[in-house]
Amino acid sequence: MSPEVWRWGLGITYIIAVATIWIAASFVVQSVVDSGVSPFLITYICNSLFVVYIPIVEISRYFEDSVVNFRFWGSNSSSNKKDVEILGESEQVVLLGETSSSKQSIEHEENPENLGSETALSVEASVSIPASPGIPNVFEIDNQQLDEKRRWTRRRMARVSLLICPFWFLAQLAFNLSLKYTTVTSNTILSSASSLFTFLVALLFLGEKFTWVKLISVLLCMAGTIIVSLGDSQSGLSGIASRPLLGDLLALVSSGFYAVYITLIRKQLPDEDDDKSGRASMAQFLGYLGLFNLLLFLPVALLLNFTKLEPFHALSWQQVGLIVGKGYF
Repeated sequence: MSPEVWRWGLGITYIIAVATIWIAASFVVQSVVDSGVSPFLITYICNSLFVVYIPIVEISRYFEDSVVNFRFWGSNSSSNKKDVEILGESEQVVLLGETSSSKQSIEHEENPENLGSETALSVEASVSIPASPGIPNVFEIDNQQLDEKRRWTRRRMARVSLLICPFWFLAQLAFNLSLKYTTVTSNTILSSASSLFTFLVALLFLGEKFTWVKLISVLLCMAGTIIVSLGDSQSGLSGIASRPLLGDLLALVSSGFYAVYITLIRKQLPDEDDDKSGRASMAQFLGYLGLFNLLLFLPVALLLNFTKLEPFHALSWQQVGLIVGKGYF
């Protein structure tokens, strides 16, 4: 089996797993909402739980760096001295490079023939410094903000997470809020409308190739969405859904936000096998997503609590357990 087929099959497996977990979580959310818990609190708590990824990633990176450093330290007892010497030489070359660059403009006016030779010498000196595994690279690699192992820096990953965080939260909030007014079946079917929004956004911003197969598939999904909406407009669901049309509309809004944040993830985060862009950790991305969700929407949660619109103390331990369990699941 070729690597491409294996990756494709693994991706399909992940999609099936996500669909299964998503449906199961929808039933949990609806049961908690029906018991009187606010959809906002459910969204805020569940999304904030992603912060648990940050210590996991940091611990794994610590052990990864410790194993590498221990291996190089044990292989050469004089590596520390060499590292210090290399670091000193690198700093000296950087200073010399800055000095020579400031002098080039003056010397070029007096003797233009020396400009090419001096530039070549400075470039040769800068690339002749050997890399040392014992010293972390504090410079940006090709302005891509990568560390010495070509991993994304924390600042770069945090910036991407901060960009996507509002769309992620609004998509989850609209989805959970729709479960308050419509059924899980209608909510799940209408959420498939995200395929249309994602298809259009991907064509506009990702440069994805247009194919008739994708268009026909999207149109079939939209046909099912229209049928469900027309069915919910009747009075058959009034007994189990308070306001089905409003719930359907919120599910469609959630689909739109879903298309935005999933397209941003695809655009901002490279593939794992993309060596040019470096190694971006999805777990680290989700961890910062939870952190920014916790910080950005904390004032709203506190305001709702102090105004007694959605107080925290009204939550029972059973409801908290279901929310936390759903969030981690």
